[in-house]
Amino acid sequence: MLTDTDTTELLVTEASGLDAKQAGQADGIYRRLRESIRSGEIPPGATMDSADLAIGYKVGGEVVRAVLKRLTRDGLARGQGRSVTVTAPSDRRSGHAARPGPPPRTSATQYYSAFGENKTLSQWAADSRCRVKFGRLFGRIHTGGWDVERAITTPLASK
Repeated sequence: MLTDTDTTELLVTEASGLDAKQAGQADGIYRRLRESIRSGEIPPGATMDSADLAIGYKVGGEVVRAVLKRLTRDGLARGQGRSVTVTAPSDRRSGHAARPGPPPRTSATQYYSAFGENKTLSQWAADSRCRVKFGRLFGRIHTGGWDVERAITTPLASK
């Protein structure tokens, strides 16, 4: 659960085994995901897979594991292992989970244009034209700088 005093640094248990560069990467990824969850761009119920995040952000699995542990600790996700599920962001004043339902429309919600339509990334990830999971789509656009239509329609490379 988030509080007004939530820390902006990884706890020792979350950063265990990370060097300074990896800890910095984990912190940056955490901040981006936290803001995307709080704004509703990543809605409650969305699943974030560690492999997709690692590939999307071009970091190792240990960095992603630290990020997922921190999201879980802060009450923004639940689960463990390879993937977590986003939970409703808590109301910072009361400490209670936000009311169920769609996220409130705020100016922080980002829409992406493709195929003549405007949708959030979570809506694009659920679209039948999307060939990858949300985490990969997010990484392709935000880290890889991919064009939105290309990020949506390019399937994973077969091995």
